[in-house]
Amino acid sequence: IILIMADKSALCIGEKDMESKLDMLFKKNLYPVAINHVQSLQADAAATAEVLRKYGDHLYSKQDYDDAMAQYINTIGHLEPSNVIQKFLDAQRIYNLTNYLEKLHEKGLASKAHTTLLLNCYNKLKDVEKLNVFIKSEDGIGEHKFDVETAIRVCRAANYHKHAMYVAKKAGRHEWYLKILLEDLGSYEEALQYISSLEPSQAGVTIKEYGKILIEHKPIDTIEILMRLCTEDGEQ
Repeated sequence: IILIMADKSALCIGEKDMESKLDMLFKKNLYPVAINHVQSLQADAAATAEVLRKYGDHLYSKQDYDDAMAQYINTIGHLEPSNVIQKFLDAQRIYNLTNYLEKLHEKGLASKAHTTLLLNCYNKLKDVEKLNVFIKSEDGIGEHKFDVETAIRVCRAANYHKHAMYVAKKAGRHEWYLKILLEDLGSYEEALQYISSLEPSQAGVTIKEYGKILIEHKPIDTIEILMRLCTEDGEQ
C-alpha cells in the first residue's frame, strides 16, 4: 500500500512539474521548447495537442496564419474542428481553411458540413483541379471519403454538373445521375442511353420515375425502351 501511494504521489508531482514548466515556457512564448518538452516526456497525444493549440493561437494572434494552421492541423483528432474553422472563415484565409478541411477528410473525420464547406471553398477559389482530385479520391476499398449526397448537391448547386454526375455514377445513385441529366442539362437522349445500360429492375424504376418527361421529349425512344423492358420482364 505504501508503495502504491508513493507511486501515485510521484505521478502527481511529475504532472505538476510538467504543468509548471509548461506554464513558465508559455509566459515566455517559448512554444517550440514546450512542444519539445512534452514530446521528450512522451506525454499523451491530447496533452501534446493542447500545447500545439496554444502555439497555434499564439501564431494566429501575430497574424502568422500559415504557421498557425500548420499547428492546428497537428491537433486534428483532439481539438474540436469548429474552434479552428471559425478562425479562418474570412475570405483572405480561405487557402488555410481549405488545407485544414482537406486534412479532416483525409483522416476520415469530416462531417457533411465540412464537405459542404470544402466544396464551397473550391468553388470560391475556382480551383477545378483540386475539386477533381477531391471528387475522385477514394479510400482503400474504393469508397469516397465524403458524404456522397452532400457532394452531389453542392456540385450541382455550383453548376459543376460533370463532377456531380461522376460521384452519382460511381456511388450507384442512378436517380441523381438522371435528375442532373434531365433537370439541369436537358440531355434526354443521354438519359435514355443511361437507362438502357442499367439492369432491367433498375431501369424499370428509373423509367417509371422519369417516364413522363422522357415521353414528352423523346416519345419513340422511350416507348421502345418500355416495350423492351416489358418483354424482358415477361421472359423472366
